[in-house]
Amino acid sequence: MLLDLACFDCVVKQVDKKEDKTFDGTSIPTPFEQVNNNGIYEFTCLKGHKSKTVIDNINFEILFEYGLNAIVDGYYRESVSSLTSAMERYFEFFIKTILRSSKNDFDLIDKSWKKISSQSERQLGAYIMLYIQVFGEEPLLLKPNSEIPFRNGVIHKGYIPTKMETIKFGNSVMKIIEESLLKLKGKHQNECFETFEYYGYKKKAKEDIEKLEKKTGRGQNIMFVNIMTTIDVKNGREKNPKDGRKGLVEKRISNIIERREPRSLILLKDTPKTK
Repeated sequence: MLLDLACFDCVVKQVDKKEDKTFDGTSIPTPFEQVNNNGIYEFTCLKGHKSKTVIDNINFEILFEYGLNAIVDGYYRESVSSLTSAMERYFEFFIKTILRSSKNDFDLIDKSWKKISSQSERQLGAYIMLYIQVFGEEPLLLKPNSEIPFRNGVIHKGYIPTKMETIKFGNSVMKIIEESLLKLKGKHQNECFETFEYYGYKKKAKEDIEKLEKKTGRGQNIMFVNIMTTIDVKNGREKNPKDGRKGLVEKRISNIIERREPRSLILLKDTPKTK
């Protein structure tokens, strides 16, 4: 999986040129980097600038996208594993958001979470109970007679799924997460965004960068980039009917293949005029 990033120096140089409206995107090549676990990406852009970018996302967004990319590359077992992890980490996000909505501080939430952090069944139970409490109905989950045995067979028994089996599973996970996330944002939007900011890559990355600046005595030029993922807390695809991320897994696979082609970043200095 490759992430679209941005070079701080390239962007600053283009902004300093002071064109009236926009400028040719070919002057700002879009760097690509393999996904990592801390959200901090160091690279040398095509113009030779050493740059550092932090993604403004949260783990389950990236994990789901990772699963889709694994389908594109033909790694179906790895896709099922990543999609399952995305779903479980979304359950964690949901639980922490609901606890936050009851005015609990994050230190208490973290302390409580540690007691079940290694017990997926207890996490699932907490998710189900809190969902029922908030929305008065049971949440959508994996089907116990087909999807759960399929997942367990892949992850625990070495079963190698077909592409179509993996796509079908991906569509189920997508529906489980999105249906819940849309309702969560509808009822507890502020707490949802607070939880995103607290547990997303950006907060931890900023803390690490501040420690580095203090240790070295040198400031760091950092770009913050929100990766437009399929599952998206801050900029969900539900906002715009024409969003290019629309569609089920099959459509998303086509979109991912298209986005792997070389392209450049275009910056707008002013709001484009609508016709």
